[in-house]
Amino acid sequence: MRYLLIVDEGLKPELDAGYAAWKADPRSDAGREFNAAMRAMKALQEGREGEYDGKRLTSGPGSHDLRDCAEVKVPVFEEYKDSGWPLGPSHRLTYREFDPLPRVEDGRVVADPDAQPYRHVVAFAHRADDPAAITGQRLGRTRGLLDPELHGLGAGERPSIGPQRDGAPTTPHRIPVPGDLLKQAQILRDSPPAGTKPRPTAAPQANVNRPPGPGTSKSKDR
Repeated sequence: MRYLLIVDEGLKPELDAGYAAWKADPRSDAGREFNAAMRAMKALQEGREGEYDGKRLTSGPGSHDLRDCAEVKVPVFEEYKDSGWPLGPSHRLTYREFDPLPRVEDGRVVADPDAQPYRHVVAFAHRADDPAAITGQRLGRTRGLLDPELHGLGAGERPSIGPQRDGAPTTPHRIPVPGDLLKQAQILRDSPPAGTKPRPTAAPQANVNRPPGPGTSKSKDR
């Protein structure tokens, strides 16, 4: 299954900065982050999130309510504990998933069998930069409070903490497109399919929330 990808407004400047860094030096830390983010976003768009470790998120007393979110764990830098044990994927990409939009014909709402669902990419950050907190802030959530609009959604795993349970869900709950993203979703739905119109020359967008470096200084194991 393919998805229409909505990139969060807070993430776009980071992607642009990452693209500039990648053009200057693809082997730089920021260039490597940009490349990894773009690959992970393409995987989400093409329904290949299973190629990454990931999990559905939830809420907790000290965290934001992210019951409508999931994360994929994206390897960028090889990092190790003092004991020499690898820390695992260094970055997290968080996202939500929305229902396809119906079409209106002659004043009637009709189902579109060819309509694609959406994925909203919210944040991409090093694990030590607390990508769950970045996600909650961008979604306007308050730390420690449940969002009433998510009432009824089941729990997943606490954000970015601990190993994944066997059989636990790894993708988000699919919900209707929120009102603040409805216009973007309509534009994406009504745009010609990829490859059927001239491609812009502008830089591609990918989020890079850059850590100080690829060393072991960021050693928070989540």
